Amino acid sequence: MHTNVAAWLALQLKPRYHLSGLEGQFYERAPFRNPVGNDSSLEIATRFLGLARVGNANKEKWIYAVSLTPIDKMSIKDLMQRTTDETQCPFNLVELENILFKNKRKPEENIQYFYDTNSPEPEQVKHKKRQKIEFDQSKCWFCLASPSVEKHLVVAVGNSVYLAVAKGGLVDQHLLICPVEHHQSSIALPDSVVVEVDKFKDALRSMYILKQMEPVFFERNYKTSHMQIQAVPIPLAAQKELKDIFRDEAEGHGFVLEELESHNRLDQVLAKGVPYFCVELPNKTILYTKIQSSMNFPINFGRHVLASGPILNLPDKIDWKECVVKKEIEEKLVASLRKAFKPFDFTE
Repeated sequence: MHTNVAAWLALQLKPRYHLSGLEGQFYERAPFRNPVGNDSSLEIATRFLGLARVGNANKEKWIYAVSLTPIDKMSIKDLMQRTTDETQCPFNLVELENILFKNKRKPEENIQYFYDTNSPEPEQVKHKKRQKIEFDQSKCWFCLASPSVEKHLVVAVGNSVYLAVAKGGLVDQHLLICPVEHHQSSIALPDSVVVEVDKFKDALRSMYILKQMEPVFFERNYKTSHMQIQAVPIPLAAQKELKDIFRDEAEGHGFVLEELESHNRLDQVLAKGVPYFCVELPNKTILYTKIQSSMNFPINFGRHVLASGPILNLPDKIDWKECVVKKEIEEKLVASLRKAFKPFDFTE
């Protein structure tokens, strides 16, 4: 609760520097641009710094020097100056206000601001409730409890995450990392689930390297409702200029793949609910793009790049629907992969 209050206050005050010593460890994130509110038309940037405790054993930074010009002495141009490492605001005002004030709002307050910007009548606003959109998990192909999921493709199941063979895989070892319960994207996962996703990634790295291969992980949070991180192993020799190949292909489709700074996480540069594509290369470099509504983003982009000549050279396997095999063949493939994964299976 205290963290939510601090986040809400930060959104209201829009400080240029936000310093915290609560966690007792040093952390510096890229500056983020605060959204425009009813009280301001300026998108002021905030720099967040977490400071370690004085005299800490790890010798982490516990002091920070800041030279501040009073805001009334600054020009609008200087105040709005952007930096190259700037990110989106990590806070969602609507979510925070729903959490903090859902049982405290007075009837006369204008709920219209949150739920319906088209209704002009105060009386209508008072009684209007936000429509809640429910997702039918029984129809989800990837919720493990759903009758729609093809359980014969499952290789291993952890506490919150499972590993499955990709239907119509690019190669035989093409696997999916999915949450057991319904989560739309990796940036919306609880921390405990993120930890288990990373364990599966490490296990796959160990398995693939025995075959002189390393994985490329990619995720498309666009026109899909359940998070899937695809793991495609590629030969060690095929990794040359992999980043440039992805970026060149993106440019050819009219968008840019940004490189995530090593000190940032994806959920710090992308807001929940934002459509995106990201790829993690074997050296753990992460490239990402926010998918705009105006973009004609290719659904098979990640697969298309990996199937290209410089990497796997499988141009006839770009569309997964063209690669689906009979269930009997899938079952044999799953049995083989369960055996290969067993030495690295931390779920047993």
